[in-house]
Amino acid sequence: MSSLKYCVIAVVVLLAGCAKPIVDETGPLNIQRVTVTTAPTVKSETEIGPRLQAAVSQKIVGKDPAGKPSTVNIEIQRVAYKNAVMSVLVGSANTLGTEITIADLAGNPLKTQAFNQVQDGAINGIVGAAISLMQEKALVDQQLIDGYSVDLERKIYGPPGHVPAVKAQPAAKPATVPAPQGAPVAEPQAIPTS
Repeated sequence: MSSLKYCVIAVVVLLAGCAKPIVDETGPLNIQRVTVTTAPTVKSETEIGPRLQAAVSQKIVGKDPAGKPSTVNIEIQRVAYKNAVMSVLVGSANTLGTEITIADLAGNPLKTQAFNQVQDGAINGIVGAAISLMQEKALVDQQLIDGYSVDLERKIYGPPGHVPAVKAQPAAKPATVPAPQGAPVAEPQAIPTS
């Protein structure tokens, strides 16, 4: 069972690397503002919202000035810390769960999707339980923020040097010239040679 869990985690990590960056769907983006809201049910050790907004803004605002002017709204829906009992029974991790919405400046959504940061999920059992009991939650918050901002930058813009795949515009139909109607057509005449 334990090796199966690690195989599943490995496959998920590998497949996550195959996901296309958002700019491949939307075209280049010039993100001008990041806002963060926190669901009332979220309980974190620190004021994670303003710190996440500052870290993400530093990574993604103004990165591509030639792109479509846009904004990013991040809704924090979940902050969970590694749990000792769950770590022993089925596995547990530190998690920051969000929903991101990228919109144009008029507020029209270009892309909305869930985006999560998970850390310390691979170490479970007795060692994982010990880690969960000894971890400093304020430090965990900062590690989640740091990892989230780096991963979100990569999710939006792709790896360093990535060129967005621009959606091809449909080719214009060639103009058709109607054939003249009722015009007489002359047969070619032979030219005498002498």
